[in-house]
Amino acid sequence: MGQNKLVLIIAILSLAVIGLVVEVAILIGRTEPSQTISNQPSKEAFPNYPEYRDETLISEARDALGLLRTALEVYAADTGYYTPTGGDNQTTIDYLAPNYIDDVSKLTSAWSTNPAPVYNIDHNTYLVTVHAKDRGSTEVQLTPMGIRP
Repeated sequence: MGQNKLVLIIAILSLAVIGLVVEVAILIGRTEPSQTISNQPSKEAFPNYPEYRDETLISEARDALGLLRTALEVYAADTGYYTPTGGDNQTTIDYLAPNYIDDVSKLTSAWSTNPAPVYNIDHNTYLVTVHAKDRGSTEVQLTPMGIRP
């Protein structure tokens, strides 16, 4: 009786394996040639990579301007006006650096140096224009109203 159960279990398992093999064969037969797996790298592995890279670089420039905006607003809260340096590029960043900006390299590394950033800062308002390091050198502006684009 024990051998009959063992033979029955082996027969059922064999039928199950045969059924799986048949299903796989049917699925392979339905696969289009373009859907087959190839060892060759695809030319379209990252079709939008340059665009994603540009978006990332623009985002980094925006984030850096956000750090500068926070520093300017905190300085204005402390003194009642924005930085009094008259808009000189290096003086503005250096003036804010010791107390209001921890790491100046986080700011300047996200911006293109050609064209150079333009700082228009007076006692009541500011306009900082930088260019991202993307392919189009996208202009990014900081004002008290926000950052654009």
